[in-house]
Amino acid sequence: MIGALAIAAALLATLAGSAAARPPRMVSISGNRLLGSDGKPLRLIGVDRSGTEYSCSGPVSGGGFGYGIFQGPADAGSVKALESWHVNAVALPLNEACWLGGYAGLNPAYVGNAYRRAIVSYVKLLNAAGIYVVLRLSAAAPGDHAYGEDNISSDEIPMADADHSVTFWASVASTFRSYRQVLFDTYDEPHEVSWECLRDGCTANDVPEGNVRFGSYQTAGNQSLVDAIRGAGAHQPIIISGPNFAGDLSQWDRFMPNDPRHELMADVSSFDYSDFVLAHKSELRSFVKRHPVIVGGFGDSHCESTYSQKVMAVMDSLRQSYLAWAWDTVQDYGGCSNALLDDPGTRNGFPAGYYTGRPSGYGSGVRAHFLKVR
Repeated sequence: MIGALAIAAALLATLAGSAAARPPRMVSISGNRLLGSDGKPLRLIGVDRSGTEYSCSGPVSGGGFGYGIFQGPADAGSVKALESWHVNAVALPLNEACWLGGYAGLNPAYVGNAYRRAIVSYVKLLNAAGIYVVLRLSAAAPGDHAYGEDNISSDEIPMADADHSVTFWASVASTFRSYRQVLFDTYDEPHEVSWECLRDGCTANDVPEGNVRFGSYQTAGNQSLVDAIRGAGAHQPIIISGPNFAGDLSQWDRFMPNDPRHELMADVSSFDYSDFVLAHKSELRSFVKRHPVIVGGFGDSHCESTYSQKVMAVMDSLRQSYLAWAWDTVQDYGGCSNALLDDPGTRNGFPAGYYTGRPSGYGSGVRAHFLKVR
Protein backbone atom coordinates (compact mmCIF):
# COMPACT_ATOMS: atom_id res chain seq x y z
CA MET A 1 0.00 0.00 0.00
CA ILE A 2 2.82 2.37 0.94
CA GLY A 3 4.58 1.51 -2.34
CA ALA A 4 1.47 2.26 -4.35
CA LEU A 5 1.06 5.61 -2.62
CA ALA A 6 4.69 6.46 -3.30
CA ILE A 7 4.27 5.64 -6.99
CA ALA A 8 1.10 7.75 -7.20
CA ALA A 9 2.84 10.67 -5.49
CA ALA A 10 5.79 10.42 -7.85
CA LEU A 11 3.44 10.39 -10.86
CA LEU A 12 1.61 13.48 -9.62
CA ALA A 13 4.91 15.24 -9.06
CA THR A 14 5.99 14.40 -12.59
CA LEU A 15 2.73 15.70 -14.05
CA ALA A 16 2.96 18.88 -11.97
CA GLY A 17 6.53 19.38 -13.11
CA SER A 18 5.51 18.97 -16.76
CA ALA A 19 2.72 21.53 -16.32
CA ALA A 20 5.09 23.96 -14.66
CA ALA A 21 7.62 23.52 -17.47
CA ARG A 22 5.01 24.10 -20.19
CA PRO A 23 5.56 27.59 -21.65
CA PRO A 24 2.70 30.08 -21.22
CA ARG A 25 0.27 30.28 -24.10
CA MET A 26 0.13 33.19 -26.51
CA VAL A 27 -3.02 34.66 -28.06
CA SER A 28 -3.63 32.62 -31.20
CA ILE A 29 -6.06 31.55 -33.88
CA SER A 30 -7.20 27.96 -34.36
CA GLY A 31 -9.43 27.47 -37.39
CA ASN A 32 -12.09 30.18 -37.17
CA ARG A 33 -11.62 30.87 -33.45
CA LEU A 34 -9.54 33.45 -31.66
CA LEU A 35 -8.01 31.94 -28.52
CA GLY A 36 -6.76 33.86 -25.50
CA SER A 37 -3.50 33.44 -23.64
CA ASP A 38 -5.37 30.93 -21.44
CA GLY A 39 -6.17 28.78 -24.48
CA LYS A 40 -9.90 29.49 -24.26
CA PRO A 41 -12.10 31.14 -26.93
CA LEU A 42 -11.62 34.90 -26.80
CA ARG A 43 -13.64 37.90 -27.89
CA LEU A 44 -11.89 41.26 -27.90
CA ILE A 45 -14.34 43.83 -26.55
CA GLY A 46 -12.79 47.21 -26.05
CA VAL A 47 -11.80 50.56 -27.47
CA ASP A 48 -9.48 52.33 -29.88
CA ARG A 49 -7.05 54.70 -28.15
CA SER A 50 -6.56 57.56 -30.62
CA GLY A 51 -3.55 59.88 -30.41
CA THR A 52 -0.40 57.83 -30.81
CA GLU A 53 -0.73 58.10 -34.59
CA TYR A 54 -0.59 61.92 -34.73
CA SER A 55 0.54 63.49 -31.43
CA CYS A 56 4.20 62.74 -32.15
CA SER A 57 4.41 64.12 -35.69
CA GLY A 58 5.16 67.61 -36.86
CA PRO A 59 8.38 69.61 -37.35
CA VAL A 60 10.28 71.06 -34.38
CA SER A 61 8.63 74.37 -33.41
CA GLY A 62 6.97 74.39 -36.78
CA GLY A 63 3.32 73.69 -36.13
CA GLY A 64 1.73 70.41 -37.12
CA PHE A 65 0.91 68.08 -34.26
CA GLY A 66 4.22 67.18 -32.58
CA TYR A 67 3.23 67.96 -28.98
CA GLY A 68 3.68 64.57 -27.31
CA ILE A 69 3.27 60.84 -27.76
CA PHE A 70 -0.20 60.22 -26.36
CA GLN A 71 -3.45 62.14 -26.47
CA GLY A 72 -4.12 62.11 -22.74
CA PRO A 73 -2.36 60.14 -19.99
CA ALA A 74 -0.85 56.67 -20.26
CA ASP A 75 -0.35 55.82 -16.59
CA ALA A 76 -1.74 53.24 -14.17
CA GLY A 77 -4.57 55.53 -13.04
CA SER A 78 -5.86 55.91 -16.60
CA VAL A 79 -5.72 52.14 -17.11
CA LYS A 80 -8.02 51.72 -14.10
CA ALA A 81 -10.63 53.80 -15.96
CA LEU A 82 -10.45 51.31 -18.83
CA GLU A 83 -10.88 48.46 -16.38
CA SER A 84 -13.98 50.14 -14.95
CA TRP A 85 -15.59 49.70 -18.39
CA HIS A 86 -14.72 45.96 -18.38
CA VAL A 87 -12.55 46.55 -21.45
CA ASN A 88 -10.38 43.57 -22.38
CA ALA A 89 -8.74 45.06 -25.47
CA VAL A 90 -7.26 48.37 -26.62
CA ALA A 91 -6.08 49.20 -30.12
CA LEU A 92 -3.07 51.51 -30.36
CA PRO A 93 -2.69 53.22 -33.75
CA LEU A 94 1.00 53.77 -34.52
CA ASN A 95 2.97 56.25 -36.65
CA GLU A 96 5.78 54.56 -38.58
CA ALA A 97 7.95 57.68 -38.76
CA CYS A 98 7.66 58.20 -35.03
CA TRP A 99 8.47 54.56 -34.30
CA LEU A 100 11.47 54.41 -36.63
CA GLY A 101 12.76 57.95 -36.12
CA GLY A 102 15.63 59.55 -37.99
CA TYR A 103 13.77 61.19 -40.87
CA ALA A 104 11.04 63.68 -41.79
CA GLY A 105 12.38 66.36 -39.42
CA LEU A 106 10.17 65.31 -36.52
CA ASN A 107 10.68 66.51 -32.96
CA PRO A 108 13.30 64.13 -31.50
CA ALA A 109 11.64 64.33 -28.07
CA TYR A 110 8.70 62.29 -29.38
CA VAL A 111 10.18 59.89 -31.93
CA GLY A 112 12.61 56.99 -32.17
CA ASN A 113 13.70 55.56 -28.83
CA ALA A 114 11.41 57.91 -26.89
CA TYR A 115 8.33 56.83 -28.85
CA ARG A 116 9.23 53.14 -28.75
CA ARG A 117 9.88 53.18 -25.00
CA ALA A 118 6.57 54.93 -24.35
CA ILE A 119 4.60 52.44 -26.45
CA VAL A 120 6.30 49.44 -24.83
CA SER A 121 5.69 50.84 -21.35
CA TYR A 122 1.99 51.41 -22.04
CA VAL A 123 1.54 47.96 -23.59
CA LYS A 124 3.08 46.44 -20.46
CA LEU A 125 0.67 48.41 -18.26
CA LEU A 126 -2.32 47.23 -20.29
CA ASN A 127 -1.20 43.60 -20.42
CA ALA A 128 -0.56 43.60 -16.66
CA ALA A 129 -4.22 44.59 -16.24
CA GLY A 130 -5.29 41.66 -18.43
CA ILE A 131 -6.00 43.89 -21.42
CA TYR A 132 -5.01 42.67 -24.89
CA VAL A 133 -3.39 45.20 -27.23
CA VAL A 134 -3.85 45.51 -30.99
CA LEU A 135 -0.87 47.33 -32.51
CA ARG A 136 -2.08 48.95 -35.71
CA LEU A 137 -0.20 50.84 -38.41
CA SER A 138 -2.39 53.88 -38.99
CA ALA A 139 0.01 56.68 -39.92
CA ALA A 140 2.33 56.12 -42.86
CA ALA A 141 3.94 58.23 -45.57
CA PRO A 142 6.42 57.58 -48.40
CA GLY A 143 9.91 59.00 -48.88
CA ASP A 144 11.20 61.51 -46.37
CA HIS A 145 7.67 62.33 -45.24
CA ALA A 146 5.64 61.59 -42.13
CA TYR A 147 1.91 61.49 -41.53
CA GLY A 148 0.99 64.70 -39.69
CA GLU A 149 3.88 66.83 -40.93
CA ASP A 150 1.65 69.00 -43.12
CA ASN A 151 -1.64 70.84 -42.93
CA ILE A 152 -3.06 69.45 -46.18
CA SER A 153 -5.06 66.58 -44.74
CA SER A 154 -5.42 64.28 -41.73
CA ASP A 155 -6.56 61.44 -44.01
CA GLU A 156 -4.49 58.27 -44.05
CA ILE A 157 -2.67 57.38 -47.25
CA PRO A 158 -4.39 54.72 -49.41
CA MET A 159 -2.13 51.84 -48.31
CA ALA A 160 1.08 51.28 -46.35
CA ASP A 161 4.21 52.49 -48.17
CA ALA A 162 7.09 50.36 -49.45
CA ASP A 163 9.70 52.86 -48.20
CA HIS A 164 9.12 52.33 -44.47
CA SER A 165 6.24 49.99 -43.60
CA VAL A 166 8.09 46.69 -44.02
CA THR A 167 10.95 47.97 -41.83
CA PHE A 168 8.42 49.28 -39.35
CA TRP A 169 6.67 45.93 -38.99
CA ALA A 170 9.92 44.00 -38.73
CA SER A 171 10.92 46.27 -35.84
CA VAL A 172 7.52 46.24 -34.08
CA ALA A 173 7.20 42.46 -34.39
CA SER A 174 10.72 41.91 -33.09
CA THR A 175 9.99 44.16 -30.11
CA PHE A 176 6.73 42.45 -29.15
CA ARG A 177 7.25 38.86 -30.33
CA SER A 178 7.30 37.52 -26.76
CA TYR A 179 4.19 39.44 -25.62
CA ARG A 180 1.40 36.95 -25.01
CA GLN A 181 -1.47 39.47 -25.26
CA VAL A 182 -0.54 41.45 -28.38
CA LEU A 183 -1.94 41.25 -31.92
CA PHE A 184 -0.76 43.03 -35.08
CA ASP A 185 -2.96 44.97 -37.55
CA THR A 186 -1.03 45.55 -40.79
CA TYR A 187 -2.79 48.73 -41.98
CA ASP A 188 -5.83 50.71 -40.96
CA GLU A 189 -8.61 51.30 -43.49
CA PRO A 190 -6.94 50.95 -46.92
CA HIS A 191 -8.81 52.72 -49.70
CA GLU A 192 -8.67 53.61 -53.40
CA VAL A 193 -6.62 50.49 -54.13
CA SER A 194 -7.56 47.08 -55.52
CA TRP A 195 -7.61 43.73 -53.79
CA GLU A 196 -4.52 42.74 -55.79
CA CYS A 197 -2.74 45.87 -54.58
CA LEU A 198 -3.60 45.10 -50.97
CA ARG A 199 -1.87 41.74 -51.18
CA ASP A 200 0.97 42.40 -53.64
CA GLY A 201 1.59 46.15 -53.62
CA CYS A 202 1.15 48.66 -56.45
CA THR A 203 1.60 52.29 -57.38
CA ALA A 204 -0.98 54.37 -55.52
CA ASN A 205 -1.80 58.06 -55.63
CA ASP A 206 -2.21 60.07 -52.44
CA VAL A 207 -4.56 62.92 -53.30
CA PRO A 208 -6.90 63.33 -50.30
CA GLU A 209 -10.09 65.14 -51.24
CA GLY A 210 -8.49 66.17 -54.55
CA ASN A 211 -5.47 67.82 -52.91
CA VAL A 212 -2.07 66.47 -53.86
CA ARG A 213 -0.15 65.55 -50.71
CA PHE A 214 2.42 62.82 -51.35
CA GLY A 215 1.22 62.01 -54.87
CA SER A 216 2.32 58.81 -56.59
CA TYR A 217 4.14 56.26 -54.43
CA GLN A 218 4.85 52.53 -54.17
CA THR A 219 2.73 50.66 -51.63
CA ALA A 220 3.73 47.68 -49.53
CA GLY A 221 1.38 44.74 -49.98
CA ASN A 222 0.04 42.77 -47.04
CA GLN A 223 2.12 39.78 -48.12
CA SER A 224 5.34 41.70 -47.53
CA LEU A 225 4.03 42.97 -44.17
CA VAL A 226 3.05 39.48 -43.01
CA ASP A 227 6.44 38.19 -44.14
CA ALA A 228 8.17 40.93 -42.14
CA ILE A 229 6.20 40.06 -39.00
CA ARG A 230 6.78 36.32 -39.28
CA GLY A 231 10.40 36.87 -40.31
CA ALA A 232 10.96 38.69 -37.01
CA GLY A 233 9.90 35.58 -35.12
CA ALA A 234 6.48 36.86 -34.02
CA HIS A 235 3.75 34.21 -33.80
CA GLN A 236 0.78 36.34 -32.76
CA PRO A 237 -2.37 36.72 -34.91
CA ILE A 238 -2.26 39.25 -37.73
CA ILE A 239 -5.31 41.36 -38.61
CA ILE A 240 -5.98 42.16 -42.27
CA SER A 241 -8.43 44.79 -43.57
CA GLY A 242 -10.16 44.84 -46.93
CA PRO A 243 -10.38 47.90 -49.22
CA ASN A 244 -12.96 50.69 -49.15
CA PHE A 245 -11.85 51.85 -45.69
CA ALA A 246 -12.08 48.30 -44.30
CA GLY A 247 -15.59 48.12 -45.71
CA ASP A 248 -15.34 45.08 -47.98
CA LEU A 249 -14.86 41.36 -47.28
CA SER A 250 -16.10 40.09 -50.64
CA GLN A 251 -12.70 38.85 -51.87
CA TRP A 252 -10.85 38.57 -48.59
CA ASP A 253 -10.42 34.79 -48.90
CA ARG A 254 -9.07 35.05 -52.42
CA PHE A 255 -6.58 37.82 -51.72
CA MET A 256 -5.56 37.21 -48.14
CA PRO A 257 -1.77 36.92 -47.83
CA ASN A 258 -0.12 33.60 -47.19
CA ASP A 259 0.64 33.11 -43.52
CA PRO A 260 2.71 30.02 -42.68
CA ARG A 261 1.03 29.94 -39.25
CA HIS A 262 -2.50 30.32 -40.65
CA GLU A 263 -3.36 32.91 -38.01
CA LEU A 264 -5.07 35.73 -39.89
CA MET A 265 -8.10 37.67 -38.68
CA ALA A 266 -10.34 39.92 -40.80
CA ASP A 267 -11.07 43.53 -39.87
CA VAL A 268 -13.98 45.77 -40.82
CA SER A 269 -14.99 49.30 -39.84
CA SER A 270 -18.61 50.27 -39.30
CA PHE A 271 -19.92 53.73 -38.40
CA ASP A 272 -23.32 55.36 -38.59
CA TYR A 273 -22.11 57.33 -41.62
CA SER A 274 -20.45 54.32 -43.34
CA ASP A 275 -22.24 51.17 -42.21
CA PHE A 276 -20.90 47.71 -42.94
CA VAL A 277 -22.07 45.37 -40.20
CA LEU A 278 -25.83 45.95 -40.42
CA ALA A 279 -25.86 45.81 -44.21
CA HIS A 280 -23.79 42.62 -44.39
CA LYS A 281 -25.12 40.45 -41.58
CA SER A 282 -25.66 37.40 -43.77
CA GLU A 283 -22.21 37.75 -45.35
CA LEU A 284 -20.63 38.01 -41.91
CA ARG A 285 -22.57 34.99 -40.67
CA SER A 286 -21.03 32.92 -43.46
CA PHE A 287 -17.58 34.48 -43.19
CA VAL A 288 -17.10 33.78 -39.47
CA LYS A 289 -17.46 30.08 -40.16
CA ARG A 290 -14.06 30.37 -41.88
CA HIS A 291 -12.23 33.19 -40.11
CA PRO A 292 -12.52 35.29 -36.96
CA VAL A 293 -13.59 38.91 -37.47
CA ILE A 294 -13.03 42.08 -35.51
CA VAL A 295 -14.87 45.36 -36.00
CA GLY A 296 -11.74 47.44 -35.58
CA GLY A 297 -13.71 50.65 -35.23
CA PHE A 298 -17.37 51.56 -34.81
CA GLY A 299 -19.24 54.55 -33.47
CA ASP A 300 -21.96 57.17 -33.56
CA SER A 301 -21.50 60.76 -34.68
CA HIS A 302 -24.63 62.18 -32.98
CA CYS A 303 -23.84 62.04 -29.25
CA GLU A 304 -25.77 58.81 -28.76
CA SER A 305 -25.17 55.10 -29.22
CA THR A 306 -28.23 54.01 -31.22
CA TYR A 307 -26.21 52.73 -34.15
CA SER A 308 -23.41 51.30 -32.01
CA GLN A 309 -25.87 49.25 -29.99
CA LYS A 310 -27.04 47.55 -33.19
CA VAL A 311 -23.48 46.81 -34.31
CA MET A 312 -22.58 45.28 -30.96
CA ALA A 313 -25.76 43.18 -30.96
CA VAL A 314 -24.93 41.71 -34.37
CA MET A 315 -21.35 40.91 -33.39
CA ASP A 316 -22.53 39.43 -30.08
CA SER A 317 -24.84 37.10 -31.98
CA LEU A 318 -21.85 35.98 -34.06
CA ARG A 319 -19.57 35.72 -31.00
CA GLN A 320 -17.02 38.05 -32.63
CA SER A 321 -14.89 40.98 -31.49
CA TYR A 322 -15.35 44.76 -31.62
CA LEU A 323 -13.59 47.97 -30.60
CA ALA A 324 -15.37 51.30 -30.09
CA TRP A 325 -13.90 54.48 -31.52
CA ALA A 326 -12.52 56.26 -29.56
CA TRP A 327 -11.18 56.40 -25.99
CA ASP A 328 -10.91 60.20 -26.07
CA THR A 329 -12.74 62.96 -24.28
CA VAL A 330 -15.26 65.45 -25.58
CA GLN A 331 -12.88 68.10 -24.24
CA ASP A 332 -10.06 66.87 -26.52
CA TYR A 333 -12.28 66.15 -29.51
CA GLY A 334 -14.15 69.42 -29.32
CA GLY A 335 -17.48 67.59 -29.45
CA CYS A 336 -19.21 64.32 -28.65
CA SER A 337 -18.97 62.73 -32.11
CA ASN A 338 -17.22 59.38 -31.50
CA ALA A 339 -15.72 60.57 -28.19
CA LEU A 340 -16.49 58.01 -25.48
CA LEU A 341 -15.56 60.17 -22.47
CA ASP A 342 -16.89 63.42 -21.06
CA ASP A 343 -15.80 65.05 -17.80
CA PRO A 344 -15.35 68.84 -17.57
CA GLY A 345 -12.80 68.57 -14.76
CA THR A 346 -9.02 68.14 -15.01
CA ARG A 347 -6.60 65.76 -13.35
CA ASN A 348 -2.81 65.68 -13.67
CA GLY A 349 -3.11 68.27 -16.41
CA PHE A 350 -5.46 66.16 -18.53
CA PRO A 351 -9.23 66.06 -18.99
CA ALA A 352 -10.51 64.14 -15.98
CA GLY A 353 -12.49 61.66 -18.08
CA TYR A 354 -9.32 59.70 -18.78
CA TYR A 355 -9.19 58.90 -15.05
CA THR A 356 -12.85 58.86 -14.03
CA GLY A 357 -14.09 56.94 -17.08
CA ARG A 358 -17.19 59.14 -17.08
CA PRO A 359 -18.94 58.46 -20.41
CA SER A 360 -20.26 60.92 -22.95
CA GLY A 361 -23.79 60.62 -24.33
CA TYR A 362 -22.41 58.26 -26.96
CA GLY A 363 -20.15 56.49 -24.47
CA SER A 364 -22.87 55.82 -21.91
CA GLY A 365 -24.63 53.27 -24.09
CA VAL A 366 -21.37 51.63 -25.14
CA ARG A 367 -20.19 51.37 -21.53
CA ALA A 368 -23.52 49.90 -20.38
CA HIS A 369 -23.23 47.24 -23.08
CA PHE A 370 -19.62 46.42 -22.16
CA LEU A 371 -20.60 45.91 -18.52
CA LYS A 372 -23.18 43.27 -19.34
CA VAL A 373 -21.51 41.32 -22.15
CA ARG A 374 -18.45 39.18 -22.62
